[in-house]
Amino acid sequence: MRAFAELADVPCRSANPLPGLAGFDRGEGRRLSAAEVEASISMQLEAFPEAIGGLLAELGPDASAADGIEAFVAGAGLPPGPARRARQALYGLIEAESAGLAGSQSLRWMWNEIEYDGHYFGDVPDGGYRRLVDAMAAGADLRLGAEVAEVALSPGGVRVRCADGTSEEGSHAVVTVPLGVLKRGAPRFSPALPPDRLAAIGRLGFGRFEKVALRFGEPFWRAAGLPHAMIFPHDPGDWTVWMIGLDAFGAGPAVVFFIFHTDAGRLLGAGPDATVRWALDMLAEATGRPCPEPAAVAVTSWATDPCSGGAYTHIPPGSSPADADLLGEPVGGRLLFAGEHTQSARMAYADGAMSSGIREAKRLLGLPSVHLGPVSTARGRP
Repeated sequence: MRAFAELADVPCRSANPLPGLAGFDRGEGRRLSAAEVEASISMQLEAFPEAIGGLLAELGPDASAADGIEAFVAGAGLPPGPARRARQALYGLIEAESAGLAGSQSLRWMWNEIEYDGHYFGDVPDGGYRRLVDAMAAGADLRLGAEVAEVALSPGGVRVRCADGTSEEGSHAVVTVPLGVLKRGAPRFSPALPPDRLAAIGRLGFGRFEKVALRFGEPFWRAAGLPHAMIFPHDPGDWTVWMIGLDAFGAGPAVVFFIFHTDAGRLLGAGPDATVRWALDMLAEATGRPCPEPAAVAVTSWATDPCSGGAYTHIPPGSSPADADLLGEPVGGRLLFAGEHTQSARMAYADGAMSSGIREAKRLLGLPSVHLGPVSTARGRP
C-alpha cells in the first residue's frame, strides 16, 4: 500500500502516536509518569506477545485471549493499581486488534499476521485513505448506491441482480462484501455457497471497533501535555480508551476516541449525543479544564451499517487462519472473492484487502502481474 501511494504520487507521513503518548488514570485521578506510560506500552506490545507461547503451554490451544490476559496479569505479581491498569490496557489492546471481545479471540492465533519492519503504526496518506481509493478507481465505471440482492452462478457466467430489479451479466464476478455482510446472509447466492464456505463464515469472528471524532478551534489538549493519551477508566471492568490527536498528523485541531467492542454497544446505543458527551467528559477530566463545544463531530456506527456489519475479522477459539484462506478460493470457477477476510497473511488490515484484490485480478486475467492505475483503452484491459 505504501508502494502504491508512491506510484500514485500521494505523500505519506508517520502516524506513530507513541513518542507523544501520555497516560491518565481516572481511577487515581492523576497523570501517569513517562516511566509508567513506557512500562505499559512495553508490556502491551512486547511482554504479553512474547509470553503467549508459555501461556498456551499452560492453558492449552483452545484458550482465549482473555484467558491469556488473566493468567499473565496474575503471574506478574503487580500491586493493585498497576495490575488494574495492566488488565485494562491488555483487554483494550486485544479488542482494538481483533475488533471483538478478548474472550472470543483465540490466544493461539493472536498476532498470527505477517508483520513488517518499522514502527507499529506505520504511515498514513495525506488527506486520508480516500486519496488511495480515488487513485485506484481512476477510469473505472463505479455505480454507488446499487444494492446487490442476488449473485446467480451458472455454467455460462454470472448474473448480479440489484434490489431495484436491474441486473448485470458477465463471465465472472468478484465479491468483496465484508464478512459481517456475509454473516447476515447477504447477498443471496444462487446456488447457495458450498457448506464448507458457510461453515468458515460462521466460525470466523467479526466485531465492533467504533470512533468518535471531535474538531475544535485549537488543540488545547496539546497545550495540556496530552498530544495523545491512554485513559484508564474508574471501573476495573472498563478497558483503556485511546485518544489520538489528529493535529499531530496534519488533520487539524481534532481528536479521535477509539471505542472498543465492549463499550461500543452501550455507548452507541445511547445515541451519538451521549457518545460525544462521554468523550468530552473524559477529555475534560484528563486535561483538567472544561472543554469548549466542538465545532464538528463524527461518530461511526459500522456495526449497524448494512454495507459493513462491523469492523474487521478475527479468529475465535475453534477457528483458524485456514478458514480465511478458504474464503479466498473461487466457487464454480467464476465466482471470486476478495477482502481482508479472504486471506490470513494480513487479516484485518487495509493492505490485506488490497493484496487480495490484486490476487483476484491476476487470477481473473490469468496473468502473473497486473498494472494498478487507469483503465487502458488501447490494450482493452486494465
